[in-house]
Amino acid sequence: MTIFSLVSFDPKFSINLPQFFKKKFDKSNVRILFIDDNFRDFPVIQNLKEIGWSVDAIDDCCNVDDDKIQNSHIIFVDFSGVARVLSESEQGISLIKLIKRKYGNKKRVILYSGQDRFSLGDNIDIADNKLSKNSDTERFIEMIEDEIKKLK
Repeated sequence: MTIFSLVSFDPKFSINLPQFFKKKFDKSNVRILFIDDNFRDFPVIQNLKEIGWSVDAIDDCCNVDDDKIQNSHIIFVDFSGVARVLSESEQGISLIKLIKRKYGNKKRVILYSGQDRFSLGDNIDIADNKLSKNSDTERFIEMIEDEIKKLK
């Protein structure tokens, strides 16, 4: 008798191992970062903190190996005023390109701006999503919740 005959598997109880071990993201463990040269004047950040989201903010970043970027799951990047060192013309877009090149779908990156609309030549499709900076906190929460579902 071989050992294989002693063990039988019932297909009803099989599990998909990669899915079984996939980390579940939610409000309790997702980390959000805002990169915005005027984040101190942006009430949405404080509003998100007050209702229990883990939120951090920095005024600029040019190094995608920065701890704050490495430790964040969802990153909001301001369209203008950040990453001028990388590209004066593209600014926030240039930072998004670097983040997406390094981390791919492991991080969700949202481009946001106080401008009424983005210029067509700005390569804005590199971002995972776009949002008006003038949106209310509820709209930011909706965006975060949608992006959490796409985290890998």
